[in-house]
Amino acid sequence: MPADESLTLRPVRRTDAGALAQVAYATGFFGESARRFFPSRALFAALWVTPYLTPGAGGLGFVAERGGQVVGYILGSVDQRRYALALAAQVPGLLWRLLTGRLPGALASLRYLLRAARFGLPAPPTSRYPAHLHLNLLPEARGLGAGGALLDAFLAELRSRHVPGVQLSTTRRNVAAVHLYVRRGFREWVSRRTSLWKPWSGQEEEHLIMVLDLTREAP
Repeated sequence: MPADESLTLRPVRRTDAGALAQVAYATGFFGESARRFFPSRALFAALWVTPYLTPGAGGLGFVAERGGQVVGYILGSVDQRRYALALAAQVPGLLWRLLTGRLPGALASLRYLLRAARFGLPAPPTSRYPAHLHLNLLPEARGLGAGGALLDAFLAELRSRHVPGVQLSTTRRNVAAVHLYVRRGFREWVSRRTSLWKPWSGQEEEHLIMVLDLTREAP
């Protein structure tokens, strides 16, 4: 892309599903491709993109575009219960695709899902932090202020809807993102050294859950 093409932000649309899945998969392993630990691209999208675009899931999001292409996004839900129902509603269809051989790489991807269930951190109370978010940027969008702009847009929308709080999951290795969240007022809820990603990264990581109380004045 030409270097002089500026970033533009807009609300996410359901028609963005393919572009969001591409960004998510390209950055799903500490900023690199998720293929290393999650061979099924289709299942990855079904778990980490599709539920947010499902009507009734409380989905909320914004995309950053450059040259007409999506180079980053922020996705989340304003209600954990509604999101969980949207996610669960996909299970029958995914199982059918698996049984009929239309979900390549899914069985190999189960290793990560089982480990994630084993090494999960305690979640903050959804009564205080009902919203959650994911922020992903392609390399060409980093260092241009896209992350801050997307996060600000998302938080402003949450505040306009009077959502009391928001939570997120990240790792200490994601230095730039953690710094961004702290600058916006997030604090650590819990952190723990984990072997979740060790089979693929070769090392333990420090897993963080961070929260932001939206009833307080914005930083």
